[in-house]
Amino acid sequence: MATHAAFVVKFPQQLARPGRVHGRPVPPARMGIAVSRGSPGNSAVTAVAAAVPCGVRCRAGGLIEPDGGNLVDLVAPEEGGRRAALRREAAALPHRVCLGRIDTEWVHVLSEGWASPLRGFMHETEFLQALHFNAVRGHDGSMVNMSVPIVLAVDDAQRRAILASGATSVALIDDHDRPVTVLSDIEIYKHNKEERIARTWGTTAPGLPYVEEAITNAGDWLIGGDLEVIEPIKYNDGLDQYRLSPAQLREEFARRNADAVFAFQLRNPVHNGHALLMTDTCRRLLDMGYKNPVLLLHPLGGFTKADDVPLSVRMKQHEKVFSYKQSYHPSVSFL
Repeated sequence: MATHAAFVVKFPQQLARPGRVHGRPVPPARMGIAVSRGSPGNSAVTAVAAAVPCGVRCRAGGLIEPDGGNLVDLVAPEEGGRRAALRREAAALPHRVCLGRIDTEWVHVLSEGWASPLRGFMHETEFLQALHFNAVRGHDGSMVNMSVPIVLAVDDAQRRAILASGATSVALIDDHDRPVTVLSDIEIYKHNKEERIARTWGTTAPGLPYVEEAITNAGDWLIGGDLEVIEPIKYNDGLDQYRLSPAQLREEFARRNADAVFAFQLRNPVHNGHALLMTDTCRRLLDMGYKNPVLLLHPLGGFTKADDVPLSVRMKQHEKVFSYKQSYHPSVSFL
């Protein structure tokens, strides 16, 4: 969920040697492509990958517009002393909700704009939209794909205390009692767990790792509201250097003068099947007239299969694969 990475690389014409991962075939992957305004063959991009529709929205600078029209950034700015003031505000709030591991990862997702246009944990309206329509309505009126609800659970005692006080804001803290963010304009509503599970996964059968860790034993109420995060979320696990935000990725695409960006998401080490798909996509873009296609590689972490190669190992493999050519130095993003 919240531990995927993204390599941003100028793609070479050759990549991996033939081979298989653990001796098993891997399911086919999907490619997505973004093109800048004025690039040749915009209408033909979907011939390479169906993940991006024709007529994609582009800004004057060439990048596709964020969902909802604006890229959300919920981290308090360092300038002007806002972070220190927010930390004091959080410390003074009478109600605190402790974030679990998954909750903290969702704060990370929300704070950097990965879930734009959401500005915090879902209010009930957004929660129901996600459950029933697999989408939420942005501030510009557009419907944005959002099939997994991003919510925060609280228990009966927390609900009663917050409602009794009439509080409109709560502090969200880590497991060391340190404030992480302030949740304001709060709304508390029923956590219909069975419906949430059924509509999100299409089954209520036991054995779903995310359900067992994040839903089954969670509180019976959900608290939604707007976030203001005190400082960027860091994990101090040796992989933070890979965790570029969407804004940083956009800066990187612009720095590299990319006229097309094609994305590849995977949960395995890069193998020959991946290499063939990526090199073929690059070749087709070059044949279409693009001069500088850039690959965005997104390795998945979080809830992968129990026997998958650990993310830290995969990151080392990705670095090795993409550094074999002296002329190319990938930058890596990670969520």
